Amino acid sequence: MALWRDYLEGYAEREGDVEGQTVVAAYKAVEALNVLCRILDRNGRYKDLIDQRLYYFQEAARRAEDFVDCLITATFSIYNCLNTLSHQFSEGNLSASELISKIDEQVHLSVLEGKQIERPAAAMRSCFPLTALLTITLDQNQLMTDAIRQVEQRFAAGTRRASSGWEHLLNALYRTVEMLQLAALLTDAGLKDQIYQIAARFQEEDQPKELRLKLRNGFCRLFELTHLIAVRVNAIA
Repeated sequence: MALWRDYLEGYAEREGDVEGQTVVAAYKAVEALNVLCRILDRNGRYKDLIDQRLYYFQEAARRAEDFVDCLITATFSIYNCLNTLSHQFSEGNLSASELISKIDEQVHLSVLEGKQIERPAAAMRSCFPLTALLTITLDQNQLMTDAIRQVEQRFAAGTRRASSGWEHLLNALYRTVEMLQLAALLTDAGLKDQIYQIAARFQEEDQPKELRLKLRNGFCRLFELTHLIAVRVNAIA
């Protein structure tokens, strides 16, 4: 609840500042994912990794000088959390571990080769397959196979259409939010009404065509979903 309160207060303090509100939502999504990693780390196996990645996030956030710097910090930190979660969920699954390693190699290359907006776009694009992997792992009875494939198809189509780093970032962010909606349903079907409320806000706030408004919408919904999942998992852990 403290995290949710901090999000609402930070968002309200930046009324009229779309970029500032976007950063608040993106950074709080990192914190919610970090909490989820800790909740799932019952035996403390990943404690050092989780602590290290949180430290990297905090230091990068402290040094960020502009909006793109903040996006780089947020997206790579979100990726790091999803990478940790993927390892936690896929222990003993060799094919999943190989996929995670390949994605990690691509992310490290993007750090070396990417410039400005291309870097957060690359990080967010790498978040999507990890989120898909988590969702598929949760879908043990294959109840969501068709829905997962549809989101994957929208991601591929959006990637083909994107003509700039901003468009790649937005496509990956939106598809990650859609995949997380499925993951939340698989976590607990009792969350359906809350997930549908988030989905309704997602669609409603997607109406403006201005890209930064869409980015704010995506990161706000990303935080809300990750927070919802973390709260529920904490309750049943």
